[in-house]
Amino acid sequence: MAGTAKTNKFMLGTATVMIGAQADLLKLNPDEHSIGLVKNFSMSAEPSYTDLAQGVQNTLVFSKMTGNEVRASMEAYEFTAQNLNYALGLNGSGVSTMTVNGSVNGAVTGDGSVAVFNVQTGEGSNFSTDDYVAIDINGDDNVVIRKVASVSTDAVTVTQALDTGVNLPDGAVVRKVNMVGIGSKVEQPFLSAKVVGKLADGSTIALEIPKIRVVNGFTLAFSTDDYGNLPLELTVYDQVTTDPMFAEFGGAQGESARVYLP
Repeated sequence: MAGTAKTNKFMLGTATVMIGAQADLLKLNPDEHSIGLVKNFSMSAEPSYTDLAQGVQNTLVFSKMTGNEVRASMEAYEFTAQNLNYALGLNGSGVSTMTVNGSVNGAVTGDGSVAVFNVQTGEGSNFSTDDYVAIDINGDDNVVIRKVASVSTDAVTVTQALDTGVNLPDGAVVRKVNMVGIGSKVEQPFLSAKVVGKLADGSTIALEIPKIRVVNGFTLAFSTDDYGNLPLELTVYDQVTTDPMFAEFGGAQGESARVYLP
């Protein structure tokens, strides 16, 4: 019967998206490089042609490919410091979720000049100069953000004194946090990506993309209607001789990416 299926290799499912440094394309793995829950990953190649017409009717006689734009997009659902860096066009590789906590040892009264507080015995080693900390004063969104200037045993000095009325209670939780700069003018790095999913028959399909930039996707919206996501958009670039994967991808074919499937 016309139009009936020849195989069961249908596309239905999700994919794991891994992003890392250009040189790490062949090392990308889910444990270190996955950006977590992703929905609606899509990749497209859009070749464009310049046509030559002839005759009064301008019928086509020849055409030449003059472009082949490759793009990818997805919805990333995990608002980690790594993913926010990627969404902002920054390098998120190597950025991990902070798990270091401490607590204030002895109440501190802020008066505009006090810039030091103690943490519990032995906890000072958890913090270092230039760390950012969030101090949870009362568990009701009253959080003080400070940058660590220095640490001496268990005494933590911050770069900006506690304002008058900002009092740290004994036992207040001190969390080490990532700082993600919004609107940074730092030149965006080139990255690489690998995408692995499964077809409906259970067979694996994989993509290798040796040179990308995340060109759009930072959205931070608090809503009670639905789960938020980062609508990431990737631009895919050709290799140049100085790129680490040029020998593999930059030959006569000039491939921007590859897909592998049974």
